Amino acid sequence: MSNLHAMVQQLIPEKEHLHATSASELIEQVCSNRYKQESYYTNDKEVFKKLPEVLQDIILLIDLDTELNMNGLLGFAENSSGRYLDETIKVLERIGAVNDANALQELKDILKEYGASTHILNDDIQLVQQYEVQIFAQTHPIFDEEFYDRIQKAEEKLYVYVNQGNVFDHLTAYIEANKKELMDNIVIYL
Repeated sequence: MSNLHAMVQQLIPEKEHLHATSASELIEQVCSNRYKQESYYTNDKEVFKKLPEVLQDIILLIDLDTELNMNGLLGFAENSSGRYLDETIKVLERIGAVNDANALQELKDILKEYGASTHILNDDIQLVQQYEVQIFAQTHPIFDEEFYDRIQKAEEKLYVYVNQGNVFDHLTAYIEANKKELMDNIVIYL
């Protein structure tokens, strides 16, 4: 059995129950297993890209939601989750969370105007010493007040700040609407 098969098995229910599993149960299972020690392989982009698309989608949205709730939009951008910004935007578009996709695209565009990207921000954060506490402006001194104002306006459009639904509601509906095809893509790894 390949490592990829083992990784998929760590994330989701058993093969016999997969087609009977609801979208919300599948999401819950991946959420429960996402941050287990043996699941950290998903931070390796080459390995991550080999996972079935639906599992990639769930993981990207778990990571987005975690970062937004703990560290806000700039925290998402500078942490390892931000390295998947383009993929996260595509997932949000695919599941119909258009306002959130647009807000992340706005973040990407603003960073580009300042000659930055989420990869550059993440590289900068890697230079901070362990246990050293710095605010965003100390780690990334190239930004001005206009930058922060624009980022705040983009951030305020996200589901965590607006009562416009939840990305997991969109994801659940998307999985339910495409369940057979998505589950068939997972079964081959079990």
